[in-house]
Amino acid sequence: MNNIVFITSRLDKKHGGLTASMLNKARILHEQKNVTTTILTFHADENFEEARCLINDRYDLWDKADIYNINDYFRERHVNYPNTKYTIKIDNYISVKINESTFEYYKNGMKELEILYNGNHIKEVKHFTESNNCFSKDILDNNGYLYMKNNYLNGYLSRQVFYRKDQTSFLTREFNALNKSNQIKSIILFEEETKRFSSFNQFKKYFINLFIKEPITYLVSETRGQDPTLLELDNPLAKKIFMSHSIHIRPGTDIIRTGNRPVLNNLNAVDALVLLTKKQKNDIINRFGYRNNYYVIPHSIELPVIKKNKVNNKVVIIARLHSEKRLEHCIRAFKAVVKSIPDAILQIYGDGDEKNKLQMLINELHLNKNVKLEGFSTNVDEILQSAECSLNTSYYEGFPLSIQESLSNGTPIIAYDIKYGPSDMIDHDKNGFLVEEGNIEDLSKIIIKYLSKSREQKDQYSNNAIEKAKLYSNKRFSDEWFNLFESLNKDSVRFNPSAKLLNVTNSKLNKLNYKINIDVKLNSMDQIDPIFKANFYHRSTLNDLEQKKHDTLNPKIISVKDDLYTLQVSFDAKKFKAKEIYDLSLSIQYESQYFDIRIGNNRQEININALSNKKCTPYFTENHDNLSFKL
Repeated sequence: MNNIVFITSRLDKKHGGLTASMLNKARILHEQKNVTTTILTFHADENFEEARCLINDRYDLWDKADIYNINDYFRERHVNYPNTKYTIKIDNYISVKINESTFEYYKNGMKELEILYNGNHIKEVKHFTESNNCFSKDILDNNGYLYMKNNYLNGYLSRQVFYRKDQTSFLTREFNALNKSNQIKSIILFEEETKRFSSFNQFKKYFINLFIKEPITYLVSETRGQDPTLLELDNPLAKKIFMSHSIHIRPGTDIIRTGNRPVLNNLNAVDALVLLTKKQKNDIINRFGYRNNYYVIPHSIELPVIKKNKVNNKVVIIARLHSEKRLEHCIRAFKAVVKSIPDAILQIYGDGDEKNKLQMLINELHLNKNVKLEGFSTNVDEILQSAECSLNTSYYEGFPLSIQESLSNGTPIIAYDIKYGPSDMIDHDKNGFLVEEGNIEDLSKIIIKYLSKSREQKDQYSNNAIEKAKLYSNKRFSDEWFNLFESLNKDSVRFNPSAKLLNVTNSKLNKLNYKINIDVKLNSMDQIDPIFKANFYHRSTLNDLEQKKHDTLNPKIISVKDDLYTLQVSFDAKKFKAKEIYDLSLSIQYESQYFDIRIGNNRQEININALSNKKCTPYFTENHDNLSFKL
């Protein structure tokens, strides 16, 4: 099997569903296909090795996946001297205790040091000027070795120096502190051959290239922050795969989310785009055109052994305490639930920046006896098995792992019907319930409705949940990923077509029937047979690009010479809906390549006004010279 490399921004001890899905994927591919994958991360973490070991234990990844961090990788190379732990002399200072872990150190009335301790071990040391400005900070790993030194200019980070355990430096990052910016100006890698990089992306590309092997390496980008790096990487041995874990637009709009723009605006440079639901794939096709390299591969889930009995009227949530999860909706809904079912309990598991805000809401609604913030837990199966149902009120998702986990543990789930995922897994009133998005009142009513059912009825919902989870087996999951990999084992065809409007005519006998002649040059080195479509977009629908509509006609191929095609499109206005404006584009698709080209730009040579009549007015748009028809 060829080489598989997963690329993600960071790996933390506490992480969300996106990271969990990647780690499970690595384990499943080894267990099902006997493939050892590689995981690359790029964050600065002085205790990465500790996190790596914990993750290997938790996900059973020892000998199944190789996990590397860009900084730790180079830290471990070219260690030429004995390991030397960090020391600092504080005997001549007067110490002032700030709290249990922080001490300040003074000399001659001036604060020179501030030391943060982790128990008896130094975690970081700040150095101060006479004017009490921090100009340097030493950061240590948990074993007492210097990891990194930060330097500051007027309060802004100006330089980071990373150290091997022998206290020799291996990496320097320079920042644009003079302009009060945290942008990296340059990176210097100190090895046998010193290398300079003008950006972090350039350094990351160098690192990734070290793991690309013959004959093919599949690079799977798991986080949007790494997409630009992968798109820029130029290596003929690499196949670039982009894994989508969430929605691609801002909720309630047609605006592409910032992180998704690099890929969605450059889909012709992508070898594969992996989506979690058919609905999202259809939305992508509607907006960005059909390509044959869109793949739908939902997460898989294993059926755990049921060890816990259901606790009567217990409801749980497992989620990050983040605003996008809308946990305040669950809490407000539970106020009504408790009025009907006084002993109902809602337990919320997870950590996040909304913790204090949510606790204040619980206090305000006097729900302290019924709603509990339980903190982060790894005992997901036991938590879900003990609950009668679980809740999901996210603003948006990709394919919520929490829903799969709930179903696999025989726990029905009540969820907002959002994009994407809930409706793919929840069969309404069979293994759970779909609630109108954002409707807190309906959410509370359905919770009450379900908790009020008999034990026999609840057992049937539970059985249905487990049956649904069986559809997402590890074997199916690994087979679909390997089918994807195998489909990329041939060279991709690339071309860059251009189109020119030749003329527009209509018949004296039928003035509503227009003939539109177009030259298309494929600009391809390969002999290909593309699919041409004439798309007449409904102007009234273009305010929402996710919902845009168009009528499609098949052009007639008049002639072909090398890669130059002459096409004719017949626009019969009688067959189109009146009181609409139709904007013409020509789509050209072949395998993974799709182009949608506005047709026009020839207003000087075509007397378009002479083709108008009472029922149809063809014209060129002011801004784009696009050929349009007003009916």
